[in-house]
Amino acid sequence: MKNVYDVLLNFKKYAYEFYEWDRGDDVSHVKVIPSFKVDDKVLNDFLKTNFTVSDSFLKKIENKTEVFKNRVIVKIEYACIFFNDYVSLAVQFDKEGNVIGKSKMLFDEADDVISSGYDLCLTSVPYKVKNSYNNDNYTRKERNLIMILQRYLDMIFNKKEVDEIKYMYFECFNAEEPDVDRAYKTLKANVISGNFDVINKIKGLIKVLKK
Repeated sequence: MKNVYDVLLNFKKYAYEFYEWDRGDDVSHVKVIPSFKVDDKVLNDFLKTNFTVSDSFLKKIENKTEVFKNRVIVKIEYACIFFNDYVSLAVQFDKEGNVIGKSKMLFDEADDVISSGYDLCLTSVPYKVKNSYNNDNYTRKERNLIMILQRYLDMIFNKKEVDEIKYMYFECFNAEEPDVDRAYKTLKANVISGNFDVINKIKGLIKVLKK
């Protein structure tokens, strides 16, 4: 373990790159946080999955992270940075070891963590993968668009906007679907799976229909 000092972190469900941080995000100015070097597979799991860590690991990091809040220092109960020779990732946990937030780092700060910990021994972190993120490789903008379109499709389906759903289906797949339930489920499945041909068509159709 090696302590890292004076870094900025932006804990969210997904670990966004620093250039995707929004002005309204609650970015934490961290005074000190422990860091651990792990192997490539472990870091890849931590980046791309939802996971839990053991009680024994939580005890190693308990109350060792401090952040500046309104000119006072506040402790984060369970947080740390994991890194390998290429990537660094900050993670915040709850008392049960569940992930409640992840954060990438500013480029220069991440580089400092990696270079200063280059000779550290690998840490064994007991963990269990709960599930993988379906849209792990998407940008923040793409994730938000997928979420918005899912909600929009749910809304028009619940309002029984049958003609709109069938029209969208025809425009997206160049075929008619008389069963509105099947049309809705197919559209939504394509949105969730990240079919951007369909996503962009739906986005364009909404703009036209709502004029």
